[in-house]
Amino acid sequence: MGSCKPKGPAKGIAAAPPEACGVADIDPKLEWHDGANSYIIRLNLPGFKKEDFKVQVDSGGRLTVRGERPAGYVRLHKAFQLPQTANHEGIAGRFDGTVLSLTVPKQPVSGTDMVMARLIEAEEECAARAEALGGRGQMFAAAAAVAGFALGAFLAHRLFSATNS
Repeated sequence: MGSCKPKGPAKGIAAAPPEACGVADIDPKLEWHDGANSYIIRLNLPGFKKEDFKVQVDSGGRLTVRGERPAGYVRLHKAFQLPQTANHEGIAGRFDGTVLSLTVPKQPVSGTDMVMARLIEAEEECAARAEALGGRGQMFAAAAAVAGFALGAFLAHRLFSATNS
């Protein structure tokens, strides 16, 4: 049987799986709240200390929380993609001893950007439903796309006329 911590690159000897060494990988529950100006992300991390984990955001907006808790040897790795509307530069975090709270501000958006984002979401949802419906879904998707476009044009007109008056 392999050892839990190999001393060097020994040929033919593989390290034992983490479970055999008393290592527990956890997947903490993620709470996501979409506020008016920011996203609030909460992870329940009981038994962890602030120095036991780190939070990173890459240039593509992928947020990763990694950590190890020596007591009981527990590891965590949680990664997810932030929305395109997130401001990666202004992320703030707070750890109260059990819950890690991350505040991710949203980028300011204009009325046009908001309408375009809603239209893209609607198109993606229509495409997913059309795929689920098979052949009948193409007609439904076309009708939904026309309705979505009309709604977007109407909202854009209302937004522009309200801001220009």
